[in-house]
Amino acid sequence: MNFLQEPIVVYALVFAAVVVPVVVYLFGRGDRSGEVPGAEKRVASELPSVISALFGVAEMLEIVVGEPLARLMPDRVRAYERLIAASGINLTPGSRFTPARMMAMKAVTGMVAAAFGALMYFAVPEYPGAMAGAWAFLAFVGWSYPSLRLESHVQWRQNEITRALPFSIDLMSSAMKAGLDFGAAMRYYESLRIPGPLTEEFGAVLRDVELGKSRVEALNDMAGRVQTDTFKSFAGVIAYGTEIGASISDTLRIQGEEMRRARFHIAERKAARAPSLMIMPLAVFILPAVFIIIIVPVMMQMGAATVSQ
Repeated sequence: MNFLQEPIVVYALVFAAVVVPVVVYLFGRGDRSGEVPGAEKRVASELPSVISALFGVAEMLEIVVGEPLARLMPDRVRAYERLIAASGINLTPGSRFTPARMMAMKAVTGMVAAAFGALMYFAVPEYPGAMAGAWAFLAFVGWSYPSLRLESHVQWRQNEITRALPFSIDLMSSAMKAGLDFGAAMRYYESLRIPGPLTEEFGAVLRDVELGKSRVEALNDMAGRVQTDTFKSFAGVIAYGTEIGASISDTLRIQGEEMRRARFHIAERKAARAPSLMIMPLAVFILPAVFIIIIVPVMMQMGAATVSQ
């Protein structure tokens, strides 16, 4: 029996080539689907959808499943520690997200995907090799998906902080020229409750200062969480200005101008890379669907003609 003569196989190929990439893209966007262009609908403490859905399950399995896996993969644990710190998840009061919980979450999603792949294997026993490959692929995707979503959340968060930082610097600089010191200017910006992760991070800095940390130390801790060169430069400028007694308002104004120029250069580089970045989606998502729709019917007709002869 010709593999491509089965209609269900052809339909499955077309579905996988056309529909699955769209579904994955929309699911990956998750809670951004209702955003108005240019508006910040998401809040910084909002978890990625898969992590939010499995947070309670991962908490229950942290000791039984997560910690043994964490001991087996110490390098991944260190990488997850950096991701979790940059994600801002633990800034929310009462939240506690650990690498062991991430491991437990990955184990759960991997087992669910593997179970779905096993159902496919038993549902289509005629092609054991293809179904075994599909099972392994689904298990790998299920294991990798929570960490990929966490990385996407961290990337979004860092981009939002980089985008909002020049405006916040200008606002704090204006407040300092009006007579406030840097701490009061930062508290004024935080009190505006502008949606975004930068407001949440400044709130964490103010809480650290209230608990006894120095302002420079709290800003350096924030730079360690954010993990972007832009904010590390901002924290370094504030620390240096505090040490030498320079005017922080003038320093902030100059820093804001430098950040805007840096953002403009980044936008220019991204625009120059756009044509080359379009090649991969075209080759992976569009061309396979076109080839399947055009070539498979021809091959089916050729197979049918061969059988009739």
